[in-house]
Amino acid sequence: MWSTRASSERALHAGAFAISASFMVVFPLLPDLQERAGISTAQLGWIAASGFVAALVAQTLIAPHADRGRERWVINGAIVMMALSTVVYAVGDSIHWFIAGRIGAGLAYGAFTPAAIGLIVRRWPEAPGRHIGRLQAIELAGMALGPLLAVAGKVWLGVLPTLWVAGALTLLAGVPAFASREVRSTAGLGRVGQAADTPHHSLASGFGLLRHRSVIAAALVMTAFFVPIGAYDALFPRFLVDLGSSDWLVGAALMAFAIPSMFLATWAGRTVDRLGPFRAASLGGAANVAVILTYGFVRVPMVIVVIGLFESGGQTLVGAAGAAAMGWAVPGRRAATAQGLGEATATTAGAAVAFLAAPLYAAGGPALLFVTTAVLTAGPLALGVRLARTARPVEEPVPVATVADDPLLAASR
Repeated sequence: MWSTRASSERALHAGAFAISASFMVVFPLLPDLQERAGISTAQLGWIAASGFVAALVAQTLIAPHADRGRERWVINGAIVMMALSTVVYAVGDSIHWFIAGRIGAGLAYGAFTPAAIGLIVRRWPEAPGRHIGRLQAIELAGMALGPLLAVAGKVWLGVLPTLWVAGALTLLAGVPAFASREVRSTAGLGRVGQAADTPHHSLASGFGLLRHRSVIAAALVMTAFFVPIGAYDALFPRFLVDLGSSDWLVGAALMAFAIPSMFLATWAGRTVDRLGPFRAASLGGAANVAVILTYGFVRVPMVIVVIGLFESGGQTLVGAAGAAAMGWAVPGRRAATAQGLGEATATTAGAAVAFLAAPLYAAGGPALLFVTTAVLTAGPLALGVRLARTARPVEEPVPVATVADDPLLAASR
């Protein structure tokens, strides 16, 4: 019989796969959707930035509800929202529709990830990195499969039917999460037999976490993970198409990052547990910055695909380290709120980069875009690692009860 914690993990994995695969389906189709709707390359930055802003709202206002006994509503609602956002691209044919679709995707991702990681931090305080790595491995599996399905669907079905099918498959993939009874709040669980009667912190009080050095340090590491995503989200498919890449090569380039990361994510989580989140982030970030710089000067699409294979290792390590760093800083009853605040800080930086990416690309081409991205990645990472040297956790972890010794958990089965 599966334990409650194992059942919760399976539900989280189902949600992560559904959301990430659906999100990535849109990327290889963007050039075709852009042409169909008559959207300029500069306007792509507005679409990408709208998604980041929506994620910011979800991270600060929706995700904290997972600390207030509503984890299941947050997680399942995010899956449904992602499915709807994918379908919006098929329905609409203007920039307004595309912005609406990206807003829906931003809300889904922004709500799901902090809630899921907050649950992990509370339920696996002994090895959060390993379980965060597992979640990210499943998420990356969805990121790898999404572009492949998009390209195959475009060839066999066409662009618009592919989006409709992707929306339906998102809901289908999320069935284990919908059906699970085990994704329930641990925020109120104390020691064995203790009822969930501890008062919850208000949503507004969560912003006070940013006063703590440990939270700021973790948020800066998370920012170093999101800055490259902001640049890629806005222009990477267009960058590849401008170099003469075919549809299949665009999909391959996206998969070149996702597939190795999928296999490296569990290793990254274990490495974070072994080295500590900030040391692991510094190692992964150094490698990541070097790879980002090379994008600015390489003009052969196939070489870019190969470079993506190497970038995946560093970026995966930084991603796991950032989440684990925030879990170290706030491991208790405000874990999801802290994860949301950290991601909100990082998302703000990512949105700024997404907004600036198109003008930078238009003004100086790939060199200016990716050199700037590398600098903006290295700065927050170095500052976060430095601040962490004198930082301390904000609160104590929540003791985790088991099914065998807690009647509250036993009754939920």
